[in-house]
Amino acid sequence: MYIGIDVGGTAVKAGVVDGEGRVLSRAEVKSEPASDAAMLRAMYSAMLRAMEGAGLSKDDVSAVGIGSSGICDNAKGTIIYSGNIAYDNTAVREFFSERINARIDVENDVNCAAIGEYALYGGGADSFVFVALGTGVGGGIIINKRLYSGLHGGAGEVGHMTLVPGGRLCGCGARGCWEAYASVSALISDARERGGCFSALPAIDGKAVFDAAERGLPEAVEVRDGWIRRVAEGVCSLVNILRPEKLVIGGAVSRQGETLLAPIRRYVAENAYANDVPGIGMTEISAARLMGDAGIVGAAMLHKLV
Repeated sequence: MYIGIDVGGTAVKAGVVDGEGRVLSRAEVKSEPASDAAMLRAMYSAMLRAMEGAGLSKDDVSAVGIGSSGICDNAKGTIIYSGNIAYDNTAVREFFSERINARIDVENDVNCAAIGEYALYGGGADSFVFVALGTGVGGGIIINKRLYSGLHGGAGEVGHMTLVPGGRLCGCGARGCWEAYASVSALISDARERGGCFSALPAIDGKAVFDAAERGLPEAVEVRDGWIRRVAEGVCSLVNILRPEKLVIGGAVSRQGETLLAPIRRYVAENAYANDVPGIGMTEISAARLMGDAGIVGAAMLHKLV
């Protein structure tokens, strides 16, 4: 049995996962992001509750994986930095190793989601890219069936490649990042700026934009299609750089299915480098399937792919 821990700024979720990727029990505790020591205690508490729910002792657990936002160095077992949680080269492996005799891995949360999708639905592809569209834009890259972490675990920040030089200010402090145009936060901002049918809505989220566009409201169609175009431009760049066998788009907005995916596939087919050269394979683009369990399952499967 394996434990996956998905660390967020408001909650720490843990689950017991079997060798087939099935989540057998879940637990959740409140996050304490202002203190890394308190966060470690919250992670451990969530793990114990998940184990209790499955009737496990510590001797039943072979591996524990922890996924968190920020830059994680699995070689050292530390979380170096996160913009939302007070990590400071936090020694996660050391903390857990003192309390449970199991393999301990630490990785970025989007990388964990990528591993979860790949382990269950990747079909053994040699190369696989996961793109998470949410408050920001995150990514996970698998090459030769192994997670590519880069220097000190810093790889996969696909949302911060420059899409529009000198463009919108991104939360990272740079201008023109893909995240500033392709995140769901950007979609919501686009809708608010557009006004029209959106002015009457008490609250705007990504689903509201897609629902309004589905009703044929012109300004909603304009906002939705413009945003999808920006998503497609970044996806096309990833295809040109990495040419993965599979690229999976996650986040709640991926539930929009073909409304989102079809125009992205069409843009990539029309614009990817050498797309019309015989014998050059085209990346398969699809939606994530794990959704809410991706972080837990992926963290639990870290021992297989890192």
